[in-house]
Amino acid sequence: MTEKIVKAKKGHVELSTGRKVIIKDMSIDDIDYCEDITEVVYSNTGDITSVRNLAKSRTAWIRRGLGGGDFDKFSFNAKGHVSDSSVMELSEVEKNELLPLIQNHQKLGE
Repeated sequence: MTEKIVKAKKGHVELSTGRKVIIKDMSIDDIDYCEDITEVVYSNTGDITSVRNLAKSRTAWIRRGLGGGDFDKFSFNAKGHVSDSSVMELSEVEKNELLPLIQNHQKLGE
Protein backbone atom coordinates (compact mmCIF):
# COMPACT_ATOMS: atom_id res chain seq x y z
CA MET A 1 0.00 0.00 0.00
CA THR A 2 1.55 3.30 -1.04
CA GLU A 3 -1.09 5.68 0.29
CA LYS A 4 0.35 8.48 2.34
CA ILE A 5 -0.83 9.46 5.78
CA VAL A 6 -0.26 13.07 6.73
CA LYS A 7 -0.35 13.95 10.42
CA ALA A 8 -1.38 17.42 11.48
CA LYS A 9 -1.69 18.33 15.16
CA LYS A 10 -2.15 15.72 17.88
CA GLY A 11 -5.23 13.67 17.20
CA HIS A 12 -5.95 15.25 13.80
CA VAL A 13 -5.11 12.96 10.88
CA GLU A 14 -5.66 13.08 7.14
CA LEU A 15 -6.16 9.65 5.61
CA SER A 16 -4.92 8.66 2.15
CA THR A 17 -8.44 9.25 0.81
CA GLY A 18 -8.30 12.89 1.91
CA ARG A 19 -10.78 12.43 4.77
CA LYS A 20 -9.71 14.30 7.88
CA VAL A 21 -10.49 12.60 11.18
CA ILE A 22 -9.99 13.31 14.84
CA ILE A 23 -8.64 10.56 17.06
CA LYS A 24 -9.58 10.90 20.70
CA ASP A 25 -7.99 9.61 23.89
CA MET A 26 -9.62 6.43 25.14
CA SER A 27 -10.07 5.28 28.72
CA ILE A 28 -8.00 2.37 29.99
CA ASP A 29 -11.20 0.30 30.23
CA ASP A 30 -12.03 0.98 26.57
CA ILE A 31 -8.49 0.08 25.50
CA ASP A 32 -8.65 -3.16 27.49
CA TYR A 33 -12.05 -3.99 26.00
CA CYS A 34 -10.75 -3.53 22.44
CA GLU A 35 -7.56 -5.49 23.08
CA ASP A 36 -9.50 -8.41 24.60
CA ILE A 37 -11.83 -8.93 21.63
CA THR A 38 -9.37 -10.67 19.30
CA GLU A 39 -8.98 -14.38 20.09
CA VAL A 40 -5.93 -16.40 19.10
CA VAL A 41 -6.58 -20.16 19.03
CA TYR A 42 -3.65 -22.50 19.60
CA SER A 43 -3.26 -26.22 18.86
CA ASN A 44 -2.05 -28.73 21.46
CA THR A 45 1.48 -28.20 20.14
CA GLY A 46 1.31 -24.44 20.65
CA ASP A 47 0.92 -23.48 17.01
CA ILE A 48 -1.61 -20.78 16.11
CA THR A 49 -4.54 -22.41 14.32
CA SER A 50 -6.78 -19.35 13.85
CA VAL A 51 -7.41 -15.76 14.83
CA ARG A 52 -11.00 -14.72 15.49
CA ASN A 53 -12.97 -11.47 15.78
CA LEU A 54 -10.68 -9.23 13.72
CA ALA A 55 -13.54 -7.21 12.18
CA LYS A 56 -15.29 -6.92 15.54
CA SER A 57 -12.08 -5.67 17.12
CA ARG A 58 -11.45 -3.12 14.35
CA THR A 59 -14.98 -1.75 14.72
CA ALA A 60 -14.62 -1.51 18.51
CA TRP A 61 -11.40 0.50 18.17
CA ILE A 62 -13.05 2.85 15.66
CA ARG A 63 -16.22 3.27 17.76
CA ARG A 64 -14.24 4.16 20.86
CA GLY A 65 -11.25 5.99 19.36
CA LEU A 66 -12.74 8.17 16.65
CA GLY A 67 -13.73 11.65 17.78
CA GLY A 68 -15.03 13.31 14.62
CA GLY A 69 -13.90 14.57 11.27
CA ASP A 70 -15.14 14.93 7.70
CA PHE A 71 -18.41 12.98 7.82
CA ASP A 72 -21.85 13.73 6.42
CA LYS A 73 -23.54 12.74 9.68
CA PHE A 74 -21.04 12.17 12.48
CA SER A 75 -22.66 11.29 15.78
CA PHE A 76 -22.24 9.30 18.97
CA ASN A 77 -24.73 6.78 20.32
CA ALA A 78 -26.15 6.79 23.85
CA LYS A 79 -23.01 5.04 25.18
CA GLY A 80 -20.76 7.74 23.73
CA HIS A 81 -19.44 5.53 20.93
CA VAL A 82 -19.41 6.42 17.24
CA SER A 83 -22.77 5.59 15.64
CA ASP A 84 -23.39 2.97 12.96
CA SER A 85 -24.10 5.62 10.33
CA SER A 86 -20.73 7.26 10.93
CA VAL A 87 -18.80 3.97 10.79
CA MET A 88 -20.64 3.02 7.60
CA GLU A 89 -19.40 6.20 5.90
CA LEU A 90 -15.84 4.86 6.14
CA SER A 91 -14.41 2.76 3.31
CA GLU A 92 -12.54 -0.47 4.04
CA VAL A 93 -9.28 1.32 3.22
CA GLU A 94 -10.09 4.06 5.73
CA LYS A 95 -11.05 1.55 8.45
CA ASN A 96 -7.81 -0.35 7.91
CA GLU A 97 -5.78 2.87 8.08
CA LEU A 98 -7.59 4.05 11.20
CA LEU A 99 -7.01 0.95 13.29
CA PRO A 100 -3.23 1.34 13.81
CA LEU A 101 -3.55 5.13 14.03
CA ILE A 102 -6.08 4.85 16.87
CA GLN A 103 -4.02 2.16 18.63
CA ASN A 104 -0.78 4.15 18.35
CA HIS A 105 -2.49 7.32 19.57
CA GLN A 106 -3.45 5.52 22.81
CA LYS A 107 0.16 4.46 23.44
CA LEU A 108 1.70 7.94 23.26
CA GLY A 109 1.54 8.33 27.03
CA GLU A 110 3.38 5.10 27.85
